[in-house]
Amino acid sequence: MPTLTIAGTISFPLGAEATPPTRAFNASLIYTQRSLDDVAVAIVTDQNLMGHVTNAKACYIEMSSGDIDIKVNTSAAIPLSVDGGFWVWFNPNGGLTALTVSSLAAATFRVYLFT
Repeated sequence: MPTLTIAGTISFPLGAEATPPTRAFNASLIYTQRSLDDVAVAIVTDQNLMGHVTNAKACYIEMSSGDIDIKVNTSAAIPLSVDGGFWVWFNPNGGLTALTVSSLAAATFRVYLFT
């Protein structure tokens, strides 16, 4: 079975404030299906991003241009912008069952889904 591994370092350089220590980050899961979509939208409301995936274990959205709002499992909107905007979901038990995008202008982004 294919395995998705996410690894890196998390740091919070807070300057004069109390900075927490840097933490190693590592997670992996076995997936059976994956989807990679380059998405371009104009003005849209609640456009489905799940495609043929019904219960994702992991998702990564990476902005290329513009601004969008995503809704996860019909929650409140989460804004993402091209200025470093990305969003990650990771749960080996799954649970990502609805993912939609809304935008007031043109935007492009890449969606990786694993189940």
